[in-house]
Formats: sequence, C-alpha cells, structure tokens
Amino acid sequence: MARKVRVFVKDSSQHVILKSLDKLTVFRDEEDCIAFKTFLQECNTGHTLAIHAYVLMPHYFEFLATPSNEDALSKFMQSLGRKYVGYFNKKYHRTGTIWEGRYKSSLVENTRFLFDIMIYIEKTAPEGHSFSSKEKNLHNKKDDIVTYSGLYKELGFTDEQRVQKYATLFSSKADEKKVEFITACLEKQNVTGSLEFIKNIEKIVGIALSSKERGRPKKEEIEKGKKMYKNLVILDREKHKEFKINPLTDLNFAKSATHIPLLASEVSQVSTTFPIVFTADETPSLVAIVSLGTDSLAITQDGKWITSYVPSYLRKYPFSLAATKEKPEQKMILIDEDSSLFSKSKGKQLFKKDGEKSETLDHAINFLTSYEQQMSVTLNVAKIISQSGILEDREISVGEGEEKKVLVNGFKVVNREKLNALSDDILADWVRKGIIAMIDAHLKSLENIQTLFEIVQKRQN
Repeated sequence: MARKVRVFVKDSSQHVILKSLDKLTVFRDEEDCIAFKTFLQECNTGHTLAIHAYVLMPHYFEFLATPSNEDALSKFMQSLGRKYVGYFNKKYHRTGTIWEGRYKSSLVENTRFLFDIMIYIEKTAPEGHSFSSKEKNLHNKKDDIVTYSGLYKELGFTDEQRVQKYATLFSSKADEKKVEFITACLEKQNVTGSLEFIKNIEKIVGIALSSKERGRPKKEEIEKGKKMYKNLVILDREKHKEFKINPLTDLNFAKSATHIPLLASEVSQVSTTFPIVFTADETPSLVAIVSLGTDSLAITQDGKWITSYVPSYLRKYPFSLAATKEKPEQKMILIDEDSSLFSKSKGKQLFKKDGEKSETLDHAINFLTSYEQQMSVTLNVAKIISQSGILEDREISVGEGEEKKVLVNGFKVVNREKLNALSDDILADWVRKGIIAMIDAHLKSLENIQTLFEIVQKRQN
C-alpha cells in the first residue's frame, strides 16, 4: 500500500502521534520519560519545531507543533525515534525497533481546531501527570519544550489572562462529534479542517487531499468512534466512597454502537446471531456487526440484549482499566462517573466503611483483568490472520448501480480460497491453536447479515 502523502503548509500546525510496537510499554518509569524529554530538546535544537502541546503515555507520544520548514518534522521524528530506541534497548537489554512504524500526522486548520487538539491531547494525561504540556498551558508552569502559538498569545495581554481563558476552554464540555473527527483525521492522516480549508490547500500544493472517506466518520462505517463511556474518571476511594452500583439490566448506554468488540473465546456464541468480522484498520480486531447504519439492532427498546449471551465488552461497563503513570505495568481502575448504574442511595457498595475494596469491586477488577488478558490474545490472533494475507474488504449494501446504497463498510472477512492455499504446516498449527475453528465460525456468521435485515423488518412492522 502506498504511503500517505505528508503535506507541509507554512504556519500550519501538525497533529502527530508515534505509537509503540504491539502496545509495548516504552515509558516504564520516570527515568524513561525524563530521558525522552532530554532527547526531544536535543533533537529540536534551534526550535525548528514549535511544540504547542504534548503528552507522554505508556504506549505513545502525541503532540501538536508548527514546523518551520518542510523537512523539520520528519528530521525531528527520525532523530528522536532513533535516539530513544538506542537508550531503551540498552537499558532493557533488548534489540530491534520499539515503534509501530512511521509516525502519523494530520495537517491542522489552526483557526478552527488548534485549541480543540491541544485540549484533546492534554486531557489524556492523568491528574498530576508530569510529562505533558498541561502544566504549562493551564497553570503557566515552566516547560522548555512548549512554545506558545500565536492564537494562544491572543487569548490575553498577560500570562495570567491567557491561562484563565485557556482554563475556561479546557473545562468546557467536549464536543463529541469534533473529538471523533479529530481522532479519525489523525488515524487516517487526513487534514483536520473544513472543506473550504482543504480546497485552498489543494490549490497550493497541487495534490488532491479530500476523498470519500474524508471528514467525520460516517455512522455506517466500522470504526472506533462509538463510545459508551461518557465521563471516565479514576476511581478514588475518598471521592467515591459513597458510590453504590446497581445490576446491569439496561444496555441503552450502548444503543448507538454499530458494532461490538469481541474476544476470540466469544466468537462461537455470538456468531449464531450476528455477523463477526475483522476491522480494516492497521491493528485489526474482531467485532460483531449489530447495526445497518442506525441504532443497535441487538438491543431492544427496553435495553435488553436480544440473545441470552451478552458480550463481555458490555458486561464490563461502567468500569475500565488504564495504566498508571509511575508504573505502566500496573493498572488503575476507571469508572464512567455519569453512569446511571451508580447511586449513593441504593445498590452494592464499592468500598467498605474502612475504605477497603468491597467484594463487588474486587469482582469487577478481576473481570477487567481477565478481559484485558483475553483481548491481548484476541488481537494477537487477529494480527496473525491479517498478516497471512487472507483477508479481503467487504461491505453491506442494498440496490445496484446508481441506486446502490452502502449501509456498512470498513471491515474485512476471510477469503476461503486464500485460506485453503496456505501451507499445510500453517493450517495444522492453526487447527491446534483453535484459529481454524474461529475462522469457520466467522465465515458461517456472515449468513447472519440477512438476520440484521429481518430484525429491521420486524421492528418496522
């Protein structure tokens, strides 16, 4: 596949992310983060890159910057990546790269999206996280890495005024559609900007930048923009000491989900009702298609799953796991603080009177830990299948010719002929590992595309 064309426009910022290989934890302790920041400053000697916002997270480095020239960003990233690989491999006695591949970047329309992206980046940093630009932009703390953008300076005539106005923007409720748009543009390396901005850039650079896929993710695409968590926060034994949780009986929090992530161990159970497919992104995963472009067909009007087995992705709600900043190998518990499952008057306590975890919370943590371990196995299996070259693009559509309407796209399925053409030793290995059984269930499940149409017809009737 051809590489995405990188576009440079003078005085326009770039939203950039550099991910680790196979979610390797590349920032394991404070020493690693300090070393990376040191290399970052060394590689930016002369400030050929004006960095406006950044964050170091266990598996990636993300930032917003304005390059001074066409080669500034690529040279900076190449030098930074190599220096840190050398440091990391020496410290942890390993060899080879630690990065997923080339960094991803998106040209930004500053006047519309600069502050949104700064906040988008900085809000991923946990509270008290020392390795982000939040302390500089939000509290005017010293940080030699950050250079204020012209738009930031226009927020006021003094640093105090700028911080106050930025804090107001930061605390405002996020526009979920805009967040989804920013996420999609970076992932696909499209321009984060309006159609008018893109057309002007196309005239300047002489390259077509817009496409049918450009813009905010369509409802019918298999993508990761559907979020059932509305307000994820770290579970705090003091702040949430009075929180009680009620049974998960209403699944309407996932009503807008067009697909549901699955574990490999769940495929056989879910495949009897819904089509199971592979996502078409660089890191494929297994999902069940539960919609034809509207709300979920798997959830009834009263919030019930239409079959007896509810996927574990839904059952772990309203809890989630994330890595801690000091010890990425350790995990912290997150909760959707706005979930209707939580109450202070009824339900089972999360914490005992002495502040220790209740049996209910222990059970939730064990479930989350098991889910994460199984998801790691699932992603590895999907990666193996994808690397074998047997997946092909597929879509769900109705009508033909000019009347054709695509309802769902952006997913892949196994090509049976390519599967059968694999070498005998590979097939034998896949049989022993249960991969072939899972693929058979996946292929059989595609018959359930018709089931989705039948559900739609019943609901219309």
